[in-house]
Amino acid sequence: MINHKLFAGTAIAAALLASTSAGAQSVPVPAGTTPEAQPANGVGQTALANDDIIVTATRRETTLQKTPIAVSAFSQATLDRQQVRDVTDLARFVPSLQFTQQGDQSAVLLTLRGIGNDSAYTEVADPEVAIYIDGVYSSRAQGASVLFYDLERAEVLRGPQGTLFGRNATVGALSLITAKPKFDGVSGYVEAIGGNYSRFGSRGAVNLPLIDDKLALRVAFVTERNDGYADFQQPPVAPGIDPAAFVTMGKKYYARDQYSARVSLLFKPTDRLTWNLSAEGFLDKGAPVIGLLQTPRPGTAFWSTLSDTAPDTDRYSVALRSDINWDFRDGMRFEYIAGFTRIGGSTQTDADAGALPPTGGIDPKTGKLLYLGGFGQNATVNSRYDFESHEFQLKSTGSHTFDYIAGVYYAHEVNRIRFDVDQRDGYRFGSTRAFVGSFIQADREIDSLAGFGQVTWNINSRLRATGGLRYTHDTKKDVGGRNVTAFGCPATGPCNINIFGQFPNATADQLVALLNAQGGAFAISNNDVKGSWNKLSYLGRVDADLTDNILGYASISTGFKSGNIQDGGRTTNPENITNYELGLKTRLFDRHLTLNVAGYYSDFTGYQVNQVLNTRDAAGNVIASQIITQNAKGATAYGFEAEAVATITPVDRLQVSAAVQKTRLKTLVTADGRFDDQGALASQRDLAGNELAHAPRFSATATYEHDFKLNGGGSITPRATVHYETRSFLTFFDGDRTNRFVNGVNVYYGQAFDEQKAYSRTDLAVRYNAPDDRYLLELFVQNVEDGKIRTNAATFGPTQYAPVFLSNYQPPRTFGGRVRLNF
Repeated sequence: MINHKLFAGTAIAAALLASTSAGAQSVPVPAGTTPEAQPANGVGQTALANDDIIVTATRRETTLQKTPIAVSAFSQATLDRQQVRDVTDLARFVPSLQFTQQGDQSAVLLTLRGIGNDSAYTEVADPEVAIYIDGVYSSRAQGASVLFYDLERAEVLRGPQGTLFGRNATVGALSLITAKPKFDGVSGYVEAIGGNYSRFGSRGAVNLPLIDDKLALRVAFVTERNDGYADFQQPPVAPGIDPAAFVTMGKKYYARDQYSARVSLLFKPTDRLTWNLSAEGFLDKGAPVIGLLQTPRPGTAFWSTLSDTAPDTDRYSVALRSDINWDFRDGMRFEYIAGFTRIGGSTQTDADAGALPPTGGIDPKTGKLLYLGGFGQNATVNSRYDFESHEFQLKSTGSHTFDYIAGVYYAHEVNRIRFDVDQRDGYRFGSTRAFVGSFIQADREIDSLAGFGQVTWNINSRLRATGGLRYTHDTKKDVGGRNVTAFGCPATGPCNINIFGQFPNATADQLVALLNAQGGAFAISNNDVKGSWNKLSYLGRVDADLTDNILGYASISTGFKSGNIQDGGRTTNPENITNYELGLKTRLFDRHLTLNVAGYYSDFTGYQVNQVLNTRDAAGNVIASQIITQNAKGATAYGFEAEAVATITPVDRLQVSAAVQKTRLKTLVTADGRFDDQGALASQRDLAGNELAHAPRFSATATYEHDFKLNGGGSITPRATVHYETRSFLTFFDGDRTNRFVNGVNVYYGQAFDEQKAYSRTDLAVRYNAPDDRYLLELFVQNVEDGKIRTNAATFGPTQYAPVFLSNYQPPRTFGGRVRLNF
């Protein structure tokens, strides 16, 4: 088993290093390294006594203001105050960071600086923003929603991080650093939170030194649940429509029911050897998101859905992470980072979202029932994604003329999934089948091997030059993947043979045999494929201390995302990006104002986009249809980002983050599958010049808080956060620019359905901190305006009819309180 290999590898490495260094004498902390970080500086960040935030964006500990990278850093205290439960909440506070959520795979997809991919949620598609937890890559988008709890800090690195963080950090990386055990005594906290929609959550941690200065343990946990935001609508009342086909009670869409726990060990047998080891489990029993009608039907509430498929999520993840640091000689450190993750489970969702309710009635010509609706359901029947990685680093410590880091990296991923689709012209009972399929991918594998090195030349006390290279070789393959599909109804035999979720452990051959024995007309298509890609990424950077409190830097860097394998034996070429950046990090007005700014220009090539491919017979009839990934020419993006923290008075603080950006799609000739037949040449058009999705021209977040000091040492702190964005598009089609004929009528749909209009969102809170921070009480309101903030745009309905427009949404107004006890 992979986890056995991980334990064996880390245990052997630790034993060898311990025996080698057992006789080593303790040495002073080298110059340039960081002492134990303490929460200080009023905004809840992790800071030193001199108020400098510590980050590891360069794979070594440095202060934020001396790190020549555009990076945002948040301590757990700051995340708690802003009600940040996961990465979807974090997006408001990071310049240029946006997100969307995908339902049937329970995935969270990130966009940074306008570049991302809303389809990078399958077992073979990779994101452009890499996520790391304690230096271990999180391979699947389903893992991005894991709850933020008991963290030392969260760092968001903007711009390509290909040299040190590798593939898929095309436009940036999210790095989560968990809180580590300490030797300084028993401590901990426990917290409870409650609110509307029956929200209840809890979290806590305890730190236990086991052997003085040798072994320490930390245990942390979190639970988070709330009822779903979308109520169920009552079934339609129409002739021939069975109300039993519709869901009216039970778990609702947008519900949360999540649990996680982490056990961490710190083992320090000598002053030169440190081993951090952690095990973490996560369980999600909530419900997926669902598309809601952008314009509700008369008599229905906005937060409601006409559902004929009950929502269900049953997903889990387990992870082991190990980090061994050995200072085997003065000024030199060996580090071995290893990890294993398994993500799996099932999800079921309503794919039609109740967009076309059946109307019932009788066809006067045939005498048969007319349903005039649309039915669709999707399900991950079962899935399991196993990922392991090993990284070996050799790096300098302390201060030298040349500071360096070199290493090798290997990752292996084995994925399997069965994904079922059921689509009908009508509704669940008695309607004509349009398409059914079971996509059985038994063995999809990814191997990634890389070697990297980076050197910083400290030219003098104020000027530095950095160069880095990384060579990556990726291989992806599908062994035995099969699609079991049927279109329409067979010429003879029954039409409503159910494939959905049937015989969940059957192979494709077994499934076809079982279904066709009942009179079905199912066929198998082959997905066997293998692809390999190589890339040399680079970084060049110059930074200088322009004054004691101003750091300036200029860089050119590249990022790489490998190609894809696809159903039908197809492959897609890689994505690449080249980024040019200038930045300033400043401390002004006697360090009362921290202002960091960055300007960038990115040239993005090989954009991997999903499109529908139709296969036709000689008569022009569609006989097969599938989504494939194609390479667009690419895009350009440029912009300006700023972050500021101002201590206006000893009790008044203001934090601001803002971004101005412009994106432009290069040539992409395609048809808009929401309205057009993808196979019709007349429908194709060039999207050159369109803006990319999730890229508002301007966005900003401002947070202000004031401490009212109380007699006895306590304080009351009101806090207000306002987030604002200009309008943005939710796909790269930028609405609909073409007049269309629907049932003989000229129709122009415009842009409103595909556009998130400019909006502002306000969050308010007030908290009481007891003397010596023994406990705190807090009340909060999120999304005070109750704004309907869309994260995607979609359509439902055949192209010959006027489509229904749908969107997933951020949560509505929520409110609640929390109480925390520290010990």
